[in-house]
Parts: sequence; C-alpha cells; structure tokens
Amino acid sequence: MSAAHWHLVLNHIPLLGLLFGTAMLGYGLWRNQADVQEASLGLLAVAGLATIAVYLTGEPAEEVVEGAVGVSHDALEAHEHFAWYGLVAGIATGVGALGALLYGTLRGRIVRWTVVGTLVLALASAGLIGYTANLGGKISHPELRADVPVQSQGDPGGRGTNTGEAQAHEKEPEG
Repeated sequence: MSAAHWHLVLNHIPLLGLLFGTAMLGYGLWRNQADVQEASLGLLAVAGLATIAVYLTGEPAEEVVEGAVGVSHDALEAHEHFAWYGLVAGIATGVGALGALLYGTLRGRIVRWTVVGTLVLALASAGLIGYTANLGGKISHPELRADVPVQSQGDPGGRGTNTGEAQAHEKEPEG
C-alpha cells in the first residue's frame, strides 16, 4: 500500500471516532450514565490520538499524488495548511479524554466537569477535522470543487453539465 492509501484509510478513524464519541458522550451526560461516558471517553482518546498517524502520513501521501491528473494543487495546499489545526484539536481531545479517564480512576468515579470539558473539546475537534476532511476530499474529487465543471457520462466532449439555457442556445442554428 502506498502512503496515499494509508492516509486515506487512517483518516476515517479520527473523523468517525470523534463524531460517534462526541454523540455518545453527550448521550452519557444527558442520561447520567457513567459506563457510557467511560466508553465514549475511551473512543475519543483513541480517535483524538489517531490524528497523529493521519497527520504523519499526509506529507508522504502528498508526494504520491502531487502532479497527478485530476489533483488540485490549491485544494492540496489548503488541506495541508488546515490539517495542523485538526492535529492540535485532535491531540487536545485525546489527551483531555485520557485525563478525564485517569482523573476519574483516581477519584473512584467519572467527574462531571472533566466530561463536560472533554465534550467541548470533542465538538471543536469534530468540526475542525470534519472541515479538514472536506478540504482533503476536494483534492481529487472535482465534484466537490465549485470552480470545476463536472463532466457527465453523456458529455464525451468534456464541456461539463449545461444548464437549460445553455442547451437551448446550442440547439439554435447559427446564421
């Protein structure tokens, strides 16, 4: 497997882990269920710290796809720039979740303020990493980029999808 493949495989762990872990943690707080809170804190710790692996595979993945047909250099640079914020947020969430678990273990029970603090971190991280993933998707998916017309299967000339008005002008004979 290439570095680009590893990056694509690994990047789903923090994104989905943070989304599910955040939802679980919110539910655990709402229902005051310590076991759900502990499980979600564990998931958030793994997901948050997995951002390190995703970040470290990003540069080698860039080298594999840079210059390839259909790859947007601008999208690649935007994704690379914003990935740093996702990394910092992911690590903060992972460390916060681990801290909440360890502090809860020392106290003999999960402490609510640590769970609420981790939930706030997880919400911010999910947003930042979700946005970073969106930018990453634009690297090789032209249908996600607003500046690129998408070629339909019925358009062998590659002119892109036409609106009704443009199609009407094409049908009019010249002269």
